[in-house]
Amino acid sequence: MASTSLRKKTVKDLTIEEFKNLIQRSIAEDIEAWKSTFEILADKYLMKQIIGAEKARLEGADLDYIPWEKVRAKG
Repeated sequence: MASTSLRKKTVKDLTIEEFKNLIQRSIAEDIEAWKSTFEILADKYLMKQIIGAEKARLEGADLDYIPWEKVRAKG
């Protein structure tokens, strides 16, 4: 079944198979997000950069980090 048809249904309108597929996709997305998080947390160099940037942000050192709004505007 196409995912567009699932978006139009409420949970009570789903068949058991559609509901299982919906749950499996949701779990798969969560697992991917957690994998990415763990990869970042395991990278000592990247974490050092993130912590340094957060410290600079809290101290108001504008030259040491780029605010998300500016990064998003460039995208």
